[in-house]
Amino acid sequence: MERKLLKSSTTKHHALQIAICVATLCAGLLPCLAQDPSSTSPLQLNAPPQPAPAPAFSTQSPPALRGLNSTGDTAATDALQKVVTEATINSGAIIVDPEQVVVKPPLLSALIRLDKKLSPFQLDAGSQKEIGLREVLSSALANNLTIKISRADMESSKWTYYGALGQFLPTLNNDINYSGISGNYVSPAGLVIPIKNPYLTTANNFTQYLFKGGSILYGALQNKHQYKAAQYQLKGTTNEMLLESAKLFYNLAYNDVLLQIRVKAVEVSQGVVIVQQDLFDNGVNTQLDVLQAKYELSSDRQKLIAQQVDRRKAAVDLATLLNADTDTDLVIKDRQISKVRLVDSNLSAADLLKIAIDNRPELKHYDQLRLAAKDAVKVARATLLPVVTATGTIIGTGSYAQTENQLEQGSQNTPLSSSGSGIGAIASAQGLPLSNSGGGNKPWRMRPLFEIGVDFSYNLGGMGVPEMAQVQTARWQARKAQLEFNRNLSHIYADVRDSYLSSMSAENLIAETTDAVKFAEEGLRVAIIRLKDGVGTYLELTQAQRNYTDALINKANAIIKFNLSQAQLLRALGRITVDTMTANVPLRQ
Repeated sequence: MERKLLKSSTTKHHALQIAICVATLCAGLLPCLAQDPSSTSPLQLNAPPQPAPAPAFSTQSPPALRGLNSTGDTAATDALQKVVTEATINSGAIIVDPEQVVVKPPLLSALIRLDKKLSPFQLDAGSQKEIGLREVLSSALANNLTIKISRADMESSKWTYYGALGQFLPTLNNDINYSGISGNYVSPAGLVIPIKNPYLTTANNFTQYLFKGGSILYGALQNKHQYKAAQYQLKGTTNEMLLESAKLFYNLAYNDVLLQIRVKAVEVSQGVVIVQQDLFDNGVNTQLDVLQAKYELSSDRQKLIAQQVDRRKAAVDLATLLNADTDTDLVIKDRQISKVRLVDSNLSAADLLKIAIDNRPELKHYDQLRLAAKDAVKVARATLLPVVTATGTIIGTGSYAQTENQLEQGSQNTPLSSSGSGIGAIASAQGLPLSNSGGGNKPWRMRPLFEIGVDFSYNLGGMGVPEMAQVQTARWQARKAQLEFNRNLSHIYADVRDSYLSSMSAENLIAETTDAVKFAEEGLRVAIIRLKDGVGTYLELTQAQRNYTDALINKANAIIKFNLSQAQLLRALGRITVDTMTANVPLRQ
């Protein structure tokens, strides 16, 4: 009986020692705040003791792996040693200081292979490319399809405006008609005249509107304002896409951080399973405890699988926005994610509103639409006014003909009736200029005819009722444009204030999450000490480890959320560009 009690006591002591090792592994999820990422990991085994006092869970080597002699304890120790070594090598995401995160690429061995033919990190991608924030923004400006569509609309409006300016120029008409005339013409006097002669007519004329009720002038102004509105719409679309590309870039960075944390959570759960199995083999705990540990490991592995896919989806979303090849996996180039202030904190809400009113392209877009709608009223009113047009025409006629002198030289008496008496100089149809038969060849002759004049017209269809209805319709459209301008102005006020408040909230959230990480870290240390002293439980240790993991996730999320809030504030001010998004000095005016 005494030997059994001694063996049970020794086994329990060994189990507690292994549990301390697992707790050490839990603490290795991320190194402590302000730790140098290049320094020796606290998870390394058999490291020499540190001269300075420090928490046992983060700086001292786990002693449990040095004094176990039984075969079962040695096997458990070797398995745990392997897990700890992998966790040490794969240091993952590191909180360097309260305002900075370093994300190291994960080891492929630490990830779960979803397909034998695919990389567990790149998954379906065929290649990999590193990309930074400035490259993302520049690529969005050059390749984003939404920006290109908006630019196409702007170019279309530009040429519509140029076409409206062409209404100030005269209209030119040119017409050429060539006819071959052949047959007989019977005059009212009973004379049959044979005709066989080609005939050419050319008409060149111009029409210049002197007054068209003002529709030409105000139509050109209307198209001018619509063209400017399209320009500001392109600027607004560009701002939106720059913000969206920044969001997707930071989302990819956040998923990288989350992937590292999920990897660490799986490594911890693997260690817990090893310890629980060893305790069960030594008769200390039950099969339920082992199954509980395996359930936690399965849950963490499921989250890791989902996170591997989510990280790849984030890269695909970013590549889609950039109109890039989605077969290339995008990886963040700068592995250091820091808190970046883009707008000076000394600017008040009133200062920000003033900057937004001066720079928001959406406000200028609706202002130009409002002016275009006012001009549309004048264009509709022009239909009630008369139209004055200047016209000029040059008509050229040509045929085989004789001059008047030639006709006089070959003149004959023209018979008036069948009695033989005649009047005039033509006695037969052959003497008429219409005929080309007999009398020799006639030369081809062209003669011009000039016409110039002024036309005045005044038309009212339906007694002017349709025109008046069009005027009223245009007035209500102008009223609608004014209301849309006012609505957009109120939205800009709200957008600036919301972005300003979100930025303040995110900045304070960084400080609060820093305290939360310290609290969770201390809670994990206390849970380890309680377990070592025999007053704590594995449930307390597991819960402390989960709290620490959540605190680290919230910390990384707070830093990224602040950077996004600064980008949103820049967009709300209408000052978001590649340079302002990557500037070292925050915006001050």
